[in-house]
Amino acid sequence: MPKLSDWLEAYSLGFQRFLPSPFAIALILTAVAFVSAYAIGSDGFEPVLKAWSTGLWNPDLMRFGFQAMFMLVLGHVLALSAPVSKFLNIVVDLAMRNTRYAAAWVALFALLLGWINWGLGLVAGALLAKSVIDRSRIENAEINPGLIGAAGYMGLLVWHSGLSGSAPLKVAEPGHLMSLYPNGANWSIPIEEAISISRTVFTSWNFAITLAVIISIVLLFIFLGSTVGSKEGEMRSNDDVSDSKETDSIAEIPGSRSVADALDKGKVLAWSFGIVCTGTAIWLAVDSFGSNTTSLGFVTPDWINLILLGLAMLAHGSVSNMLNALEKAIGGASGILLQFPIYFGIMGIVTGTGLADVLSGALVSVTSSGTLPLAIFGSSGLLNIFVPSGGGQWAVQGPLVIESCHAMGISLEKGVMAMAYGDQWTNMLQPFWALPLLGITGLKARDILPYTLAAMIVSGLVFVVSLLLIA
Repeated sequence: MPKLSDWLEAYSLGFQRFLPSPFAIALILTAVAFVSAYAIGSDGFEPVLKAWSTGLWNPDLMRFGFQAMFMLVLGHVLALSAPVSKFLNIVVDLAMRNTRYAAAWVALFALLLGWINWGLGLVAGALLAKSVIDRSRIENAEINPGLIGAAGYMGLLVWHSGLSGSAPLKVAEPGHLMSLYPNGANWSIPIEEAISISRTVFTSWNFAITLAVIISIVLLFIFLGSTVGSKEGEMRSNDDVSDSKETDSIAEIPGSRSVADALDKGKVLAWSFGIVCTGTAIWLAVDSFGSNTTSLGFVTPDWINLILLGLAMLAHGSVSNMLNALEKAIGGASGILLQFPIYFGIMGIVTGTGLADVLSGALVSVTSSGTLPLAIFGSSGLLNIFVPSGGGQWAVQGPLVIESCHAMGISLEKGVMAMAYGDQWTNMLQPFWALPLLGITGLKARDILPYTLAAMIVSGLVFVVSLLLIA
């Protein structure tokens, strides 16, 4: 009978062998959208090509792509700063007091940081896991590296229902819903201008669901930490892995410090700009509360990025340190740069050819008002396997969510969050976003998969029950 490790190895290899790169999948999905739109239409390929071209370079969505890239990179940059490194060292000390609970501590802080920002949670969680594993070897403590690595990945389980969630932030941006689904202007009650995060992320039911997930996952890792025991994961050499130590890329020039050095390596310029950014963000927030606008309506992708930019400048303390961290972080955004326009093209086909009406009609026909959020959740989780990007997935699935919720009379904010829950849920199954963590920790996918799959099962039960209750 095959061992569990053999099955996990086959599962990991199967993903690598049969599932092509996300960009290749985006091209395949484009072809599927072309064929599907052509099949339901009667005017040939010309309208489909026009809809695809319109979506491909949609100015509003291209701006969305840049916002998503900026959010990921700035979160990563912040994770590489000295203050965050010091904070992680404190968490490592807590985790090593009792190794039975080490994984639970790592999971807890990865979840909390992931809710704040997904780039911060992903990178800080990986650095935290690596630090705990390294400390355990120095102290000869009994630690399961795979369990610790999986715990460091848990931030991806709550990110989309948090402060950097692509869908909740975009629908909070005035005009985005109309841009994504222009047909909403023809409804008897036209589609809303925006949905504030006070109606999505900052609702009591989202807090309750997110808290239930965090508690259940922490309890899971307490149980696993007490039962799995010590097991040496297969570690690779990690000499080239970037960590939180900052080094200046600008060579020191012998002699007196030049004006260039003072600007690049001094604190004045970086701190001044950081204070301006964070101060402006605070002023915008205060000004919004003082006006008649919706509570928390100021929280948009632009506002989040302004805060992240200011905090990153303050945390790194110099322009050179900021640029060094940026060089390490920028590679993680390459997928967004290349894939998002392809997803926007798919969105153009879906909304510009009537395909959205057909697909949403099919979804509505097999669901009820009580099960529609659950259906959106399940379809979102499935789509995430092929489109491992929350922003890209919202561009593809958003029009269907909007039309389905309208047809069934379900509040759109619940449909948006159901999509967000499904997207983050199957991150525990789809190993794409685990690659940075595996590179930092030196673990292999099969080392963490048993525990991420356990987290997927436990969190899935929480999501399903919660969605049935709020429907």
